[in-house]
This record gives sequence, structure tokens and C-alpha cells, in this order.
Amino acid sequence: MQLQQSLMHNSVGPERRRHGRGSLHQVAGMNVLNLVGSFAEMGEQHGALLAEKVRRGPIPYYRTMVERLLGKPLGPLSPYLIAAIQRGVGSSVRKRLPPFALETIRGIARGAGLDEEEFILGCTMPDSLVWSASMMAKLRGAAPAVAHRLELGLGCTSAIAWGNATAGGKLLHARNFDYFGVENWVDNAALIFHTPEKGQRYVAVAAAGVGLGGITAMNEAGLTLTVHQHMFTDKARLGGIPIGVLGDRVMREASTLEQAAEILAQQRSIGCWTHLVADGKSKRVLCFEQNPERHVAKILGGDPTASPEASTFGYANIYLDPELGNSEVALYGSYWRHNLGRHQRVNELLKANAGQLIPARMGAMLADQGASPSCRIRDSIAMVMTVGSVVFSPEDGAVWVGVGKAPTSCGEFIPFSFKDLGESRILQRFTTKSAVDSGADAAFEQFRRAYVAYLDRNDTQAALGHMETALELAPKQAIYAYVAGLLSLELGRSQRAVLAFDRALALGHADEERVAAFHLWRGRALDLEGRRSEALNCYRYAIGLRADQAVRTAAVAGLTKQYNRRKAGSIHVEMSLGDVAMP
Repeated sequence: MQLQQSLMHNSVGPERRRHGRGSLHQVAGMNVLNLVGSFAEMGEQHGALLAEKVRRGPIPYYRTMVERLLGKPLGPLSPYLIAAIQRGVGSSVRKRLPPFALETIRGIARGAGLDEEEFILGCTMPDSLVWSASMMAKLRGAAPAVAHRLELGLGCTSAIAWGNATAGGKLLHARNFDYFGVENWVDNAALIFHTPEKGQRYVAVAAAGVGLGGITAMNEAGLTLTVHQHMFTDKARLGGIPIGVLGDRVMREASTLEQAAEILAQQRSIGCWTHLVADGKSKRVLCFEQNPERHVAKILGGDPTASPEASTFGYANIYLDPELGNSEVALYGSYWRHNLGRHQRVNELLKANAGQLIPARMGAMLADQGASPSCRIRDSIAMVMTVGSVVFSPEDGAVWVGVGKAPTSCGEFIPFSFKDLGESRILQRFTTKSAVDSGADAAFEQFRRAYVAYLDRNDTQAALGHMETALELAPKQAIYAYVAGLLSLELGRSQRAVLAFDRALALGHADEERVAAFHLWRGRALDLEGRRSEALNCYRYAIGLRADQAVRTAAVAGLTKQYNRRKAGSIHVEMSLGDVAMP
């Protein structure tokens, strides 16, 4: 990564709109809210000041997220099953929202002129989705993700460095927030300064309508907080506290890691989550892993004599505690391999930069596109779903926020501070620049557009067009050819799909499991072309390789039953990692 420092400063405060004691202004397209008062008041200020964005933002978008993600895999009964999930599971999650959360959510809906109950249901989506994935893992009987865990060791998507690892000795906490809403979240991004009637001030990196600060935040006591979701486990259980609630309490009430751990331990969760809380004063990190049955709190750091390499901590969406790790299942192999790739890559970067880490270098790690020239996805930290990127410096009361389209880590980072309640007048902006050629960047932009077309607009034809353009711009990317083949197959263009899978196989891939999947889907495309003997050879190739369980099962089935067009039409491509989770 090449780093460029910008000398731009916010010498004149931008124009502010006001509602009650709250205010709104914009910096480089980022909505900056200052909210003051009770939970209901802060919610209403939020909703009124960002009414248009709240109405079209992430919460209404998430109301239909479970249907978009699970509709095809659930088959013809999906409308009824999803309605039951949305109403039944969402209602259960709603009942566990504490008064302060309900007051905040209702205030936002009221301020924005939205139906309060419908808005609350949108807020329950993250826990509803985790519960749904957990149930699917149980129904499919997926094997434990033991092999991936044994390889993983310490993984990371968040990167924290302190003491001798940083150039000035200050603690730095960098984080990419990878989540749904690749265009929606970014278009409605918000930085929210909260000044509650009771408790500490805190700043949350969020979006319009996301009123709680329990996902990515920092408080005035010098604590930073990030949350990681464990998607593929079989332990989610209703009746617990929804995500974001306890983290919001930590930001308002905790001044030490011990206090943060006590708050997090008070209630069991619905899903499976990890909170990372870092303390700029003591140079320590709390890793609080939990599922509904167990939680484990570990505190590390605090030794001023520790080596630079020993003064860093990274984390991905995989448990470090072995017992919690036993609950993780290998439902989607590409997910686990990508986590491993990010872990290895970010640790390489932390080691290479230990002793020299500054905010700009931490941001550069978030923008890294991986070490594998043949696959933009395999070990990349900057992904199509990277909708929020931050670098916290809690001792300065400052946070650098990545602005622009996803991946938000590949662009300009703007510093904001508690002192200025907006862009810092002292700290400098920085920009992360990709070291790869512009063709690769342009190709990934086409991949991002394909993701949006497919998931948000249900336009498979447009998604295929973007993928074919991506392949023209980056002709050595096997994954782009593979995704083009899957989309072609879904559209019923089996001959076109065969050619795309041929190209993916000719380019190859570092992961044998991916190559096995290439053979499986080539076989299915050949089946649709009436070339049964060639298809059988593809299935045999897939079985002979180290294939993911789901791919192996599908290939074995292909030996006895010919693939048909009805099944091809029900393909659901998981676009963020370029694969089919349940083939």
C-alpha cells in the first residue's frame, strides 16, 4: 500500500441543521450527528434530522434481508417460512429489547415519520438472520469446522496495536465492518456523537436509523468497541439480549475493561458474537466471546516492556476459545478459507509494520487486497461488503472514518474528534492507495456492481454483464469466470456456462476445494447440454479432489441423477465470496 497524506483541515465549521438540542452537518458526504438528551429525545433528533435517509436506509432495507438471503434455499415454501421467521423470531427479539433501546428506536421512527412497530422489526434482522442460519446448520447436519480451526490459530479482521508496536506508543484500533447493504449502508453512513443525560459521551460509526452504539464505537473514557458475528454455528437461541444493546451500555457505563466485561456477562445473547474492547489508558484489550450457553473473557496487553510483535491483537469471525469453537460448523467452506486468508495476511502486515504503526498504516492494512494475484477474494481484507472502515486513537479521542463506496477502506479517511464534535482541526486526513494495477481495481468495481444488481435488484442479467466486464478487465481471475458461469446457469444459458467454467479451470485456483466446485458446476452445465458422459467425468473429478462436504455430496448425487433446468433456476449465488453455499 502507498500512503498519501493530505494537508486539508476543517478550518471553518460546516453549516448545521438543528432539531431540539441535536444537530446535523456533513463532511465529505458523511452525515455527522450530535445528539443530546434522553434516549427518546436523541432518537427523535436522529430521525428528524435524517428523516429521508432513515426512511430509505438500512433498517427498512433489512426488513426484507432474510427473504433475499434465504428465499431460494428454502424452496417454494419460502414466503410462508420467512413470514414466520420475520414475525415470530422478530417478535421474540423485540420482547428482549430493554426500555432504553425501545425508547431510542421509537424516537427514530417517530422523528422520521415511520410506523414504529415495522421499524422495530427491521431492527431485529441481525439476530433473526443468525437464528435462521443456526437452524439451517442443524437441519443440514453440517460437520464441525475442525480442520479450519486447527489451521487458523489467531485470526483477525480487527487489528489492535499498542505500546512498542506503534510509533508513538498509543493504542490504535482498526476495523473493517463487513455487512449487508453494500450501497445502502454506504449511501446513508453516519457518525453519531451521543451525549446522554446519564453516562458518558460516545461516538458510534453507524448509518441513518441505526440508533444504538454497540457495534463500532468509542467513549470519552478511552474505550473502543467492535463486534464480530459468528454466522455458522448451531447454538443461536431465542430469549436472549439482541446484538448492539449491551455494547451500547458498555459505551455509556464502562470506564475500564473489567467494567465492560461485567456488563457483557450480565445477560446471555441470542446469537453468537464477540466483543472486542480496547483501553487506550491501560494499553489492554478485552476479547469477550459468547454464545447463548457460554462466554469467555480474556484480557491481554498492559506490559510496557513487551516486544512490538507481542503488542498486537487481531481477530476474525472465528472463536479462539476451543469449546466455543466446537459450535462452529463447516456449512460454507469458502467462508472459512477466506477467514483463514485474512488472518494470515493481516498478521503478515502487523509483523512487517510492528514498531512503526501509525493511523495511516493501520488504514492501509484495512485496504489490503491480499497476496494472491490469482484470486481477489482469497486473502483480501478489503471486500465487496466492507461498508465501514475506522481507525480509533482513543487517547486522542479521535477516529478516522473511511468515506466513499465499498470497500470503504480503499479511499480517504477523515479524522473526527470529541473535542470538535466533527472533523478534527488538528489531525490530518490520509488516503490509502492500492498498489495493484488500475485494471484490477476497475474489475473489482464491476464485481461490486454485480453484487448490488444480484442481491438488491434481483437482476441476474445485469449481474452477469458486470461479471463479464470484470473478467475482461482482469482476465486471470478464475473466480470472476466461475461466478459468470453460475449466473449463466441460473439464466438457463448452459453453453455459455460451460465456457465460463472451462476458463475457470484453465486459470486454476490455489484452493483445491474451489477447483472441485469448478468441476461440479461444469458437470451440471454439461448435464443441461445433454452431454451426460462428460458431466459424469466432471462429477468424478470433483469427488477425487479435496472437496467441501456440500460439493462432494452434490457430485455424488450427480452420478446417479442428471441435473435439470428447474434446479438451475433455483441457484442462489453468494456474491460476496463468489460461490454457492448450498450446492
